[in-house]
Amino acid sequence: MASPRVVIIGAGAAGVFTAYRLRQRHGDDFEVVLLERTGRVGGNAQSITVAFGGTEYSIDCGAQFFSRNPQPSYVSLLEDLGLFNDPAQIDARATGITLWDRQAGQRLLWLPSHLSGFLRYQPQDWNRLIGFATLLVYAFLLDRRSPANWSLSVDEWVDGLTLLDTQFKNQILRRFLYQFLTLPADRIGDASALYAITYFVRNVFGETGVDEPSPDVPAPPDGPTFEVYQSRIGLDGVLTRALDAAQIVPRLSEPVMAVSRNGTGGLDVTTSLGTIVADHVVFATDPNVAAAILSAGAFPSPGLIAALAACEYSDLSISLQSGGSCWMPDDQSYWEAVNTVADGDDLQFSVWFGALRDTFGGDTRIPVFKSWATGNLDPGSCPHTFFSHAHRILMPTTTFMTNRQTVQARQGENGVWFAGGWTTWFDSQEAALDSATAVVDALGGQSRVAAAGPTRSPNADRDRISRWLSAVAAWAPVERRRMLKNLLADVEAHG
Repeated sequence: MASPRVVIIGAGAAGVFTAYRLRQRHGDDFEVVLLERTGRVGGNAQSITVAFGGTEYSIDCGAQFFSRNPQPSYVSLLEDLGLFNDPAQIDARATGITLWDRQAGQRLLWLPSHLSGFLRYQPQDWNRLIGFATLLVYAFLLDRRSPANWSLSVDEWVDGLTLLDTQFKNQILRRFLYQFLTLPADRIGDASALYAITYFVRNVFGETGVDEPSPDVPAPPDGPTFEVYQSRIGLDGVLTRALDAAQIVPRLSEPVMAVSRNGTGGLDVTTSLGTIVADHVVFATDPNVAAAILSAGAFPSPGLIAALAACEYSDLSISLQSGGSCWMPDDQSYWEAVNTVADGDDLQFSVWFGALRDTFGGDTRIPVFKSWATGNLDPGSCPHTFFSHAHRILMPTTTFMTNRQTVQARQGENGVWFAGGWTTWFDSQEAALDSATAVVDALGGQSRVAAAGPTRSPNADRDRISRWLSAVAAWAPVERRRMLKNLLADVEAHG
């Protein structure tokens, strides 16, 4: 008897992870066909190699950062592939954040990459830091609510943050959230508040399974304010290793035109090269693409198709620049690894890889930025741009969250499944992997719903955020120190 055939549409992270999990958990029990419409594996992930001083650096155009606490499944995968504990493949870097007001020529928010950087703070920096720390506590309290409320909008949530003044909310809070939402400034309020904060706030909590030092012990002078992991071989390299481990060769340049039910209870997958008969089809695409393919096949699930089509997506232009920034000041002391530029209502987000990669030629940092923007701050217009990448990205409004819940409730209907970061939690490597794992478990007869991020211990999380606040407080002026150390309890008491 032939093994059931699973056709996976899309060889981005979710498609590759689905194929990998099928082999890892079920061996040859399933025949796996991985289809990709383009000539390359990766989808929204794309890694570009640049050279400086005779050294090559891999730069991710798509998903880049990850952390051990909020992404345990992805870290476990990297360990299985022999990557995580190899410093030549994966490393961790201290990370800082700047919110730059281009019109005023000043920082609206600055979080240095190392705790010792707080020694350079001016009084206005401490005022903004107190506001940011208050925001972080509010975000922590939202994240730990049970059950998770994905339908609460940013506007509704922000209105309830009574310990933050209106100026901070409008000038800093909403602009800070842009890097996680990539919505135009006038639509940030429509986003799911939980989606906007969950990934960042879980990164701050530290690492799961690691003994926590006492919050009363000051952090070392050069301790990181934030720390992120990244792959030196890029996400493309990780996906290639996963396919090699699974011994699966994707069928590239073979777009799928339609998926339909056939007369024998199976599925016909019509591609540019013919028809493949399948027992199951996994869409590892964005939901709009899935809707179009199912509609073309007159698939008998109009409600499902409508929910998929209603998930709003946008094409986001991501560009890489070398040699300088067109929007940050020339003085690099203002740059951090993570930079958001505000120019009136226009917003732009840039990662500076110089703070995230090894130096060359002594202490020279690589002059490479990865940027995206709304409004008139188009990174593609920068003369330093050397590569542009069209990134298909979800618009994480509360309406999107409702539609994805509808899709999740109909997983497996008529043999059709959906995998991808858009289906659960925050669109990330972890969400793509967890969604793939959930589909594979269901195909193997195990009932499993993709988790909205990892299961966490509220007490452990509380200890972590208290530790972060205490670490920062150790560098604060005396009058600010107590406020920071007691901030969590004060916000909780305030309700």
